[in-house]
Parts: sequence; structure tokens; C-alpha cells
Amino acid sequence: MQMRTRSGGHDYEGLSYLSYEDTTPFFILDMFNLRSVDVNIEQGMAWVESGATLGELYYKVSEKSNIHGVPASVCSTVGVGGHFSGGGYGTLIRKYGLIVDQIEDAKLIDVNGELLDRSSMGEDLFWAITGGGGASFGVVLSFLFKLVHVPPKVTYFSLEKTSEEEIINVADKWFQIADKLDPDLFIRMGFNVINNTEGNKTISATFPSLFLGNTTSLVSQ
Repeated sequence: MQMRTRSGGHDYEGLSYLSYEDTTPFFILDMFNLRSVDVNIEQGMAWVESGATLGELYYKVSEKSNIHGVPASVCSTVGVGGHFSGGGYGTLIRKYGLIVDQIEDAKLIDVNGELLDRSSMGEDLFWAITGGGGASFGVVLSFLFKLVHVPPKVTYFSLEKTSEEEIINVADKWFQIADKLDPDLFIRMGFNVINNTEGNKTISATFPSLFLGNTTSLVSQ
């Protein structure tokens, strides 16, 4: 039988609930009870178990500090295990990279049932579970990662365009400037199908954005 590992949160692709082959039987190893978060502000580090959700992790960090953050996803219901082992994309990416760029250690159960850390598993396996997808190489119990510094107040804004002409013009400008913006400014571009005022389907382009600073500093960019 195959083993599918579920890390406590939702799964966009449903890979925690499917076998690799339609006829292969499988069982789910659910990590939802392994959800502790241990934040050490003095060291600027945190251990988080794979079953915790990102929302739980962010809340625990915010209890300890308003100038520390986690460079991971905006979706609070995503499970730490899958998100961290898959790379970990978020709105702090321009300044701090992916969450895997901050991971320092991990605890993993390998195929032989051995409990390993970074030192005992070796750098090849550690590299594989910090971007390659942990379920393929063992079961990751927890991660140790560095917290990053953020201002006590940040600015969020979002722009939406619905006319095709506006979308083309704004998207073209975004492609030209996105990689040249200040590292504190993140602007994401996404597309959706919506109904217009006449009830016909059209395309909407949205630009949800985050700036690590106040509005005065943002406008000056």
C-alpha cells in the first residue's frame, strides 16, 4: 500500500488524498496532532511541527513580537509541512526569498523508522525536503527556521482592472517594473473570470500588494 502524508492544512492539488495510480490502495498519515510552535525571539528562530497551519504559526509569532515575521504564504489554512517542504512562496519573497531560504534544521522519520536531523540525514536529503517535497523522502515532523524582521506597521493595497484594454496596459507595465521595484514592495498579478455588468463573462486582473512600511514611504517610491 502507498502512504499519503497530510500535513494538517488544505491541499490545492489533492495529492494527500490520491494514489499515484488509480488502482493502488493507500492510507493517509495525518499529521494534524503535531502542531506545536516554539518561538525563540532572542535567537530569532522557531521550531514548528508539520501539522500546524500557517495561521497558527503566524499567530504564535505575533504573540511574541510585532517586528518579526515568516516569509510564507498569505493563506492561513495551508499546512506547514507541505508548504515548507515544497518551497514556500509568499509576499515577503522579494526581500527574504522563499521560506526554505530560512530553514536551518528539520526532524524527519526515514523509511527505516529512524529519527534524523540535518546532521544525521546529510545535506542531500536536507536539500530534498526543503523544496523537493518532503513526502517523497520521508515524513517531516518539524522544521527549524529563522524569523525575519518586518516593520510594526505595513501597508496592504490591491488594484483591480476589468476592461481588456486596461488589463493589457497595466500587465505590460507590471512586466516591465516588477523586478525593479524596491525590495520592500511586492506586487502580485493574478487573473480571474468574472461576470460584467451585462452578465457576460470577462477577465479581471488583480494586483494584491504589500509594502514593508507606511503609506508615506510607499507613495515616495
